Amino acid sequence: MHQFKNNTYWHTNVNEQVISEAALPKNIDVIIIGAGFTGLATALHLLRGGKSVAVFDAMKLGDGASGKNGGMIGPSLHKLGLDGLSGKYGKERALDILQEGMTAIDYFQKFIVEENIDCDLKMTGRFRGVIGKKALDGVMRDSENLMALNGFKFDVVKPENVHDEIGSDIYQGGVIYHQDGGIHPYKLVRALAEKVLQLGGSIHQETRVENIIKTPTGFQIATEKGSLLAGDVVVASNGYSKKFSNGMLPYFYKRLLPITSAMIATEELPQEQIDRMFPKKRMHGGNHRLVQYYRASPDHKRVLFGARGPDAYDRPLQNGTVLKKHLCKIFPELDKVKIDYSWSGKVAYTFDHTPHLGKHDGLYYAIGYCGSGVTRSIYLARQLSRRILGQSDFQTAFDDLSFESKPFYTGTPWFMPAILKWHSFLDHIDGN
Repeated sequence: MHQFKNNTYWHTNVNEQVISEAALPKNIDVIIIGAGFTGLATALHLLRGGKSVAVFDAMKLGDGASGKNGGMIGPSLHKLGLDGLSGKYGKERALDILQEGMTAIDYFQKFIVEENIDCDLKMTGRFRGVIGKKALDGVMRDSENLMALNGFKFDVVKPENVHDEIGSDIYQGGVIYHQDGGIHPYKLVRALAEKVLQLGGSIHQETRVENIIKTPTGFQIATEKGSLLAGDVVVASNGYSKKFSNGMLPYFYKRLLPITSAMIATEELPQEQIDRMFPKKRMHGGNHRLVQYYRASPDHKRVLFGARGPDAYDRPLQNGTVLKKHLCKIFPELDKVKIDYSWSGKVAYTFDHTPHLGKHDGLYYAIGYCGSGVTRSIYLARQLSRRILGQSDFQTAFDDLSFESKPFYTGTPWFMPAILKWHSFLDHIDGN
């Protein structure tokens, strides 16, 4: 059996600046827990606003979801859709929540340009393939509902035109979302980190925050490498909030479901084969219950494919083998192709499928991106930093949403493997 490389494709061939081991400050205005997109972008804005900032991460930079995801961006138009959100919050609030996703993707594109960040951003759109006529009708209806949003547009792909979008026979139609695109996520992480360091912020990798004690003037922070005093704390640990928290952040991890998201990258393929499979170089997904997403790599040499892992473990051989089977259902011609890289990490879902930001017990937070965090994290980082800096225009549609937990839930979604198996069974029944 082919042994996949147990490392992340994104982490190869990227020029990395060395992050020197800075001494812990004795006092700091703001400490941030988590050096992913949220933490780094928040640090960037706070530093420009005159705050001193230290960012802590229990792992190496880029080893969380921000540096390992599929590199697919878009408005993240909510799993529940307009109907589901309207049933929960009313139509007006539902539209506000969805419009926030459009605002986030617009802001993200401007941010990348204004910051002069090279992260292979290409707004190529996304093709969502659909299996089954009945399912296609439902996807079209959901998409038509979203036309109420400013700036949203989509095109229907009829069965006879599917091959214009993808070199596969699996789909009977689909839709194209034009507000979507792709990036190289690890390049974005590194660029943000570089800016934070240039502005005088410090980044402490592989340094776990072990305790946070409230004081009359702020917080006393204990880390693996010493203690410090901070005026404010930002929790930006998302899918790793329980794993590395030493039990100190129960409010947050009891409201987050860490879910394994796994990815593979094929060996390099002939250009004409990539062109045939991805004729318009779009981002891709289907209507599977088990989320699947795939694309050509930014250099158009490999196929990158991701899906939910079957359980909570990061096991490259098992996950890679399962993902290769899913990939070959879409592209049977890849059956004999080798998989060069297999990796996984944790995304965080919330019980209402909506991200949350705000302040709890003195701690600021922005978390719970539900697997669609690239653009929303960069946008919500700006809004959260505005709030911390006392600036106006920090409000979002997520601000006063009830952040729900469930009775007896302790931050470990033990029930997810059974749910994923059930979804897999239903996908099989549907022919997905």
